[in-house]
Amino acid sequence: MDIKALFISDVHIGSKGCNAKGLLQVLKMYNPEKLFIVGDFIDGWKLSRRHYWTQEYTNVIRKILSYSKNGTEVVYITGNHDDFLRKYEDLQFGNIVIVDHYTYNGYYITHGDLYDGVVKLRWLARIGSWGYESAMFLDRATKKVFGTKSSISKMLKTKVKDAVKFITNFENALVKQAKLSGTHGVICGHIHTPVEKYIDGIHYMNTGDWIENNSYIIEDMDGNFTLKYYS
Repeated sequence: MDIKALFISDVHIGSKGCNAKGLLQVLKMYNPEKLFIVGDFIDGWKLSRRHYWTQEYTNVIRKILSYSKNGTEVVYITGNHDDFLRKYEDLQFGNIVIVDHYTYNGYYITHGDLYDGVVKLRWLARIGSWGYESAMFLDRATKKVFGTKSSISKMLKTKVKDAVKFITNFENALVKQAKLSGTHGVICGHIHTPVEKYIDGIHYMNTGDWIENNSYIIEDMDGNFTLKYYS
């Protein structure tokens, strides 16, 4: 399917919870003019502690490189888990560019970690990341043994991240930045909560993640933005 743009974020390659297989299926569904990777594609925090790599990870990266080779412009926007790439900001090779933020079609695009007060306290953010991964491990164990359907990790993520949003006014800060940038919308990730809504006249969209929500955003050939889910 031909589309103008595809937006993904928070894939967290290197994390055992990453649904790279599902993401690959989505990438195969579309032929975008632009692919926006809105941060935390690679989980450098996890990979710096222990090596975990699967064939599915390699397949996703190969597909993105294939996109680039066939004319799709790939915009890699850095996040907090792949902040090691920020020293290469504004680096461009072929159809791939690495940036900290990007303005496209009236939308301000950024990962969002720079608007999260907790992430600025890096040590606290790392503790939260470790706790979330531990909860996902517990999820898999209880589902396998007891057949439960509820998600402990998702519940914790929602509670913790909702608190972070409340304390730091995450969404309002991004809306303010969109206005300062002269744009009418903002597209971000970071808090793993897919949503589309209007805040003070600004079209706010969060791409979600590929750990639990398996969500993404497309812009069709008529310029309409839609939040979608892979099931």
